[in-house]
Amino acid sequence: MINNSFFTFLIFLFGWSSPIHPPVILQQANISFYTETIPIKYTSEIIIPTIKNLEEEDIVQFYRQLERSPYLSVLTAFRKSQKQYALNDWLLYELVKKTTADIYKNKNRTYQVLATWFFMSKLNYNTRLAFLGNSAYLYVKTTDNIYETPMIEDEDNRFLGLTEMQYKRTKRSRAIYLLNFLAAPKGKSFSLTFKLPQLRASIQKKDFVFQWRAKKYKVSVEVDKTLVAIMKHYPIIDESGYITAPFSKHLERSLLSQLKRIIAGKSLKQQVEILASFTRSAFNYKEDESYFGRSKPMIREEVFHYPYSDCEDRSAVLYGLIKELLNLPMLVVAFSDHLTIAVAFPESIGAPIKHKGKSYYICDPTGPNNSSDIGYAPKGYEKQSFEILLAN
Repeated sequence: MINNSFFTFLIFLFGWSSPIHPPVILQQANISFYTETIPIKYTSEIIIPTIKNLEEEDIVQFYRQLERSPYLSVLTAFRKSQKQYALNDWLLYELVKKTTADIYKNKNRTYQVLATWFFMSKLNYNTRLAFLGNSAYLYVKTTDNIYETPMIEDEDNRFLGLTEMQYKRTKRSRAIYLLNFLAAPKGKSFSLTFKLPQLRASIQKKDFVFQWRAKKYKVSVEVDKTLVAIMKHYPIIDESGYITAPFSKHLERSLLSQLKRIIAGKSLKQQVEILASFTRSAFNYKEDESYFGRSKPMIREEVFHYPYSDCEDRSAVLYGLIKELLNLPMLVVAFSDHLTIAVAFPESIGAPIKHKGKSYYICDPTGPNNSSDIGYAPKGYEKQSFEILLAN
């Protein structure tokens, strides 16, 4: 039997036998993300070899190998940045995509898509990976209605094609292979609901002139171009998403304070007339196809940035103005080719739309230009059927 003193002597003399691990050397990628620079720390061990063949077994092996690497510092940085900058799912995806493009800049695009798929899965999104030839495609589960964007269905779930928005689109439909391996089958859905991020603003100052009852008014506003940049490549969502997207704090502070002074002391009907007159005459009208060459719904900030807007865009602005300044019940009314706003008044001011016990009156945000008339459907729409898209 070895006594304790002798055992202690052996430890002192020979020490414990343990492997020697080299220190982990962290590198830093400084990601340019709109108006911010976001540091992402990583180790070169997460840069694993490129797979030779884009086949199911090789793709799964890629995922497993990356899973065994020290990737947690990158994942932690994503989560911290999402919280710090109040990033919604789309902006978080953009940050992941930019980061993988930087860390794996010496790898091809397919490798970067696979890495993005890995990190989005580890961020607990329910993903699918599709592949064809030498290209990989990342899909993510969503319950949102999204338009003009590739979608697939799998097990009664809808998946949005994120990377197909990066790739050059072709008019021909192509059959792609869906990977059987599910990285995060119980992961969350991806939402495109817009909310204001806490990114540094890029201020643009602009003046707008409008007319109410032959009198002209001028307002000076501050527009946050950061939001305009975000929406430039944002997927097209339900119309209600643009209508309810908030003003930036800069536009809200500069615009609402001036309009509040202008409508002060007026009757309720006159106040709504003034706000409708603002959206009718402060902006120039042009449809999306004529100006952008494509469908381009806008949030409120964009209407103040771009030189042209249409009925959908003006409806978003008027809805926001009435909600913030008057807090009246409203309907978003959709005709076959026109969007407009109806407002609930305590007294009759025209031809009402009855909805759940209230009388709403159309206050069109686009015309007639330089007119203050409200309460009736626009000319040519008096007898047309319509749909109520939103009621508040």
